[in-house]
Amino acid sequence: MNFFASGLNTLRGQKGQHQTGSETIDRLCDRIEHATLLEDRRASVLTLKSCSREHRRDIGARGTKVLCKVLHQDNADIDITKAVLETLTVLCQPESDREEAQDLALEISKAILEDASNVAVLLDMLEEYDFYVRFHVVSLLATLVLSNTDRLQESILTSPMGMSRLMALLDDRREIIRNEGLLLLISLTESNADLQKIVAFENAFERLLAIIDEEGAISGGIIVQDCLQLVQNLLRYNVSNQNYFRETSCIQRIPALFNEEILDDNGKHNASMKDVWSDQKGNNMIMVLELIRVLVVPDHSNTTPNQKSMYQCGVLPLLIDVSLTSNAPQRVKASAFYALAELIRLNNVNQDTLSKTVIIPAHPPVFIPEAHNSSLTPPSRSSAQLSRSSFQSGRNSAIGDHRPLEQRERCPAIVEVVAIAVGKYPGCTYSVRAAATCLFQTFVLENPDTQMVLATTLNPPPDDNPNTPSNEKPQSPGTLLLEALQGWQEDNETGVTDPYNSWFATVLFSHILQNNSRAKSIALAITFGDEENGEDPVSLIHAIAAALMVAVKGQSDPRVALGYLALLCVWCYDSPKSIKDFLSEGVHLQFLIELISPSSKEDPMVQGLAAFLLGICYEYNWEQDALITRATIQPIILSRIGLDHFAACITRVRESKPFKDAVPFMVVLPSEEGGGRLPDLYFDYSFVEFLKRTFESTQKSIMVSPNKSRPLAGLSASDQAETESQMASMQAKIEAQNSEVANLKSGHDAEVANLRSSHEAEVAGLRARHDAEVADLRAKLDEAYRMLSQQAHERREHEAVWRELEELREEGRVRQERQEALEKEHEDLLICLAEQDEELSGLKEHILALGISK
Repeated sequence: MNFFASGLNTLRGQKGQHQTGSETIDRLCDRIEHATLLEDRRASVLTLKSCSREHRRDIGARGTKVLCKVLHQDNADIDITKAVLETLTVLCQPESDREEAQDLALEISKAILEDASNVAVLLDMLEEYDFYVRFHVVSLLATLVLSNTDRLQESILTSPMGMSRLMALLDDRREIIRNEGLLLLISLTESNADLQKIVAFENAFERLLAIIDEEGAISGGIIVQDCLQLVQNLLRYNVSNQNYFRETSCIQRIPALFNEEILDDNGKHNASMKDVWSDQKGNNMIMVLELIRVLVVPDHSNTTPNQKSMYQCGVLPLLIDVSLTSNAPQRVKASAFYALAELIRLNNVNQDTLSKTVIIPAHPPVFIPEAHNSSLTPPSRSSAQLSRSSFQSGRNSAIGDHRPLEQRERCPAIVEVVAIAVGKYPGCTYSVRAAATCLFQTFVLENPDTQMVLATTLNPPPDDNPNTPSNEKPQSPGTLLLEALQGWQEDNETGVTDPYNSWFATVLFSHILQNNSRAKSIALAITFGDEENGEDPVSLIHAIAAALMVAVKGQSDPRVALGYLALLCVWCYDSPKSIKDFLSEGVHLQFLIELISPSSKEDPMVQGLAAFLLGICYEYNWEQDALITRATIQPIILSRIGLDHFAACITRVRESKPFKDAVPFMVVLPSEEGGGRLPDLYFDYSFVEFLKRTFESTQKSIMVSPNKSRPLAGLSASDQAETESQMASMQAKIEAQNSEVANLKSGHDAEVANLRSSHEAEVAGLRARHDAEVADLRAKLDEAYRMLSQQAHERREHEAVWRELEELREEGRVRQERQEALEKEHEDLLICLAEQDEELSGLKEHILALGISK
């Protein structure tokens, strides 16, 4: 009752006078800002909330900052907090698509984000476990991120615990909170690398993969799709996050994403539901495939290690299974082809693995023809086929047809890729065929050995044993390409043709031949016609030229002629032998001249490629025994076409929209192929780059004299002209130097004769002096020998005397030792005599004492 009374008093104003909406908003904001009681502020906020939709502009102008202030002061009160959050969310959401409403919502969002502390408060409020508080905080942040993403990202980065609190939303057991938090994180991490790193190091990958596993992998709901979207945001173009993803063994968990929890309506496992593809399951699988592509982006530092890790954990066989052996929707198959193409790009190990893989291909999609107005209309695709799988279950061949299908024969995976690309299965959409073509291009990219192997398959393999039960003839990539290249005329006779059958075949064939002279030689040796039955052999290049002439004269779709011309340009480029064979039929040159001539009414793009082909035939026509030489071609070009028109034809191709719209990875959108329409594919991107790189030298080569010598390998026409100019200058210098050398040689011979005579005289005198000096030296040498022999004799005598002296010294030493011994013995005797004398003296005295006389 207090709330209603308070609100009523506010609306009544002083003395019960009626107030305008603006005055009411002002009074409510004033009470919220200055009221001392929490109940009063709460009542005013609730009243303001009830008016937020009718008085959006007044509340936005007057109450935005007031409401933000309440969040700072009263966030402990759940009721007032919920009301403020709901009000701000309503204000930040435009009420309509009108520009005025959009601008108002944007102004209010900017007012909230002006102060980073407002975002900090919202993030702190996520600590509150109350459902409505968390839900409304996330809703408000999600609204703000749509209005001003950069400012909100900056504010979140300034909050120390901001991202941690947002990541905690993923752990909330209430699915609504978790799902809303997931969508908010997706929006925040789309373009900010700093936020991506912080989120990744908040254990985001493990959390998201855990949610995906919990939801049932690809068979889960839209939450799986959102989780995979967030993972992609964190990894796309972020080197550190990709390193972290790989080092934490998250790549090894990608195969688990392909596994699905197959449960029926009763929650029981049902393996038969594995072949059932719902729209959401298809979306989830496409997100998994896009995740793989994010990790193997071309020309990225992490691509090679990521390719290696995926190969080791078994991602490659899974992609082959989805793209070639499963009954997945065609949009999923197209994504699988693109992912597989990038996984094997410039990786020999992965390319070899694909080349060795043998599969049991899925049954081709069912072709449902639509009404068409022209006999040249290709097989059309319904929109239902684009959104749902045209492949049926492994046991069903068509909708409503439950007859079992026989299992298809095993074949190499690359054979099935070529079959899909060249239109062997009319039910395949153009998007799938374009994706298969991209896979083939990366399969042979910078892999000359594979190109050689594929070129050898142009010869048809031997037929199988006719007694075998199989009705299918053995096929190879080469035979499939030849069938598509030569089968265009047969299709034309049936009344329903698809120009892309031959177009895709020419693209694939050109990649086999590109920058590989040996592959061109092998293709040049392919001939048709049974000589034993009297048929003249026709080379493959002549057969393609004949198909080109039929396509042009039959006014077929220009894509057919463009494909054949592009193939011939690649084949003849820097291949004199191929040009010789191509021009061996004079009608081919005449056909090109008529196609390029100013009076021709053909498509400008066809004229441009014909001019480019003619220029190549002139630039590289270096065979000496060629039937049509450079000297024959140049006058025809100058007189019947003219240099200006020749250059203009090539320029029109380069400036055409289809040429400029070519992209590295051939993509056909579903909107481009529905309703019997043809996609806007006219040129392969590699051919576009080839023409851009070489057209200038081809144009300039027309002005080069046909008598010029063959240019050095690897030099362009401009470089070759410069080289020839330098060589001519050097030749003139050499001739001048030769003349000077001849003059110098004649003078030199005379000087040599004079010097020889004077030298002989000097030599005679020197020889005489030398003989005298030698005789003197010989005499001195003899004297030296005599003196040396005398000195040797004296030395021997001296040595004999020295030996005698040594013997005498030794004898003297012995005598000395003997004398010393005698002297010692003498001294001993003297001592004995002295002792005897002393003893006698004693005896005498003793006798005297006794009185005995002598």
